Amino acid sequence: MDIAKDCIVSLRYIMKNREGAILENILNKKPVSYLQGGAGIQPLLQAQLEGLKTGDKKTVYLNAESGLTSEDFIFEVIIDEVRTPLKEELLLGYPVKMDVPKCEADCDCYQPIS
Repeated sequence: MDIAKDCIVSLRYIMKNREGAILENILNKKPVSYLQGGAGIQPLLQAQLEGLKTGDKKTVYLNAESGLTSEDFIFEVIIDEVRTPLKEELLLGYPVKMDVPKCEADCDCYQPIS
């Protein structure tokens, strides 16, 4: 499945500034997820991810000249999953955890994925 409007995307990334200094690195952490076309990440970044699929890697840019930021940022992205959203995710506008086979005391079902 390719990244397109209204799909759920899970990814990991390294974010660097123009000089190449690492500002954030989640390559060895839990992926972040968002609804493509939603408000989860900047639309300029979403547009650069269109058409990618699970396992793809890409370097994407957020430039100061876009007016969205005062600095240039570089993201080295790995796409972990692209999937069809649940009806609830489309209604809410963001990914949720729904498939919890058995709720325990520490259950976090139906919570936003951060």
